[in-house]
Amino acid sequence: METLASRLVPEAVKNLIPYQSARRIGGRGHIWLNANELEQGCHYGTGTGEYHRYPDFLPNQLAEQYLAYCLKGRDAQDLEALAVRGADEAIDLLVRTFCQPAHDKILICPPTYAMYEFCAESFMVETVKVSLREDFQLNVPEICARLPQAKVLFLCSPNNPTGNVILRDDLLTVLEASQSSTLVVVDEAYIEFAPETTVVDLIAQYPNLVVIRTLSKAFGLAAVRCGFLLAHPHVMTYVARLIAPYPIADPVAQISLSALNEVGVAQMQAQTTSLVAVRDWFMEQVRQLPMVEAVYPSATNFVLIRFRGPECMYAYLLERGIVTRNQAHDPALKHCVRISVGSKSSMLETLNALKEY
Repeated sequence: METLASRLVPEAVKNLIPYQSARRIGGRGHIWLNANELEQGCHYGTGTGEYHRYPDFLPNQLAEQYLAYCLKGRDAQDLEALAVRGADEAIDLLVRTFCQPAHDKILICPPTYAMYEFCAESFMVETVKVSLREDFQLNVPEICARLPQAKVLFLCSPNNPTGNVILRDDLLTVLEASQSSTLVVVDEAYIEFAPETTVVDLIAQYPNLVVIRTLSKAFGLAAVRCGFLLAHPHVMTYVARLIAPYPIADPVAQISLSALNEVGVAQMQAQTTSLVAVRDWFMEQVRQLPMVEAVYPSATNFVLIRFRGPECMYAYLLERGIVTRNQAHDPALKHCVRISVGSKSSMLETLNALKEY
């Protein structure tokens, strides 16, 4: 049966036979001599020495546990999960799976996460841009007009660096318009800060919808590098052909599984609640400062602030040992600084530095 994914995917990928690693081929036995591993592990430092065997070629237990976390008891309804090395690998995989170098295009809506364009450019895939409106929402008519030009549309919700959530009605309009032309990828890296806005539930209705997730943000596992792709099997069958053998190291899988168990999720949710309270307090305090032009709504763990006047507030804060993110390189974000939300004491120090200005 022909699907949108099968029409979009290049012939080279469609005909690609996935690399047949030893774990992928599998087998039954009690002596394992098929993967050129050491049969006895060495002990290095304080390690356990149990790392001499290759991990699963795809960590199915981890993918299944993440799917259970997303669904919270609901049926999967034609939904599959794939564990990847952070959300950035998910972006790269989607570009390499569905786009041909020097031939295909992706569509993005700046200001947004820079890795979409970077991954496309590194693979010689052109980027079409439809800028967000002044309120940082989608320019839906222009996006729909450009959809036939692009194999993949990347959206970020909540959006980085603006912090806002894409309106669900706008996304539904785009999904309706893209069903026969384009994969719509929604990057939900910050979704734990606005869980009610997830669009995972729409994948069953729109098989051209793909969702990207990560454990780097609310779960606090940035160094672990673990992310997930959530997609319809029609899409996943092609993405899984390009993923590297043994993509997730065993220590990463074990840490991630612990984060996704009942205790780990409860800990994440409690920490998120606390962080949101600090964020909202900081936003209210900063909004009262005379050199602040705008504090934009945030459904994330960061705040985007537009300052008045020509002086660079990023440089001012840096002189005081406070490292933020200068967003002035984007024309839509002139005089804007993105500030991640830390502890109450860190945000108080930042606030006092701004007051001293």
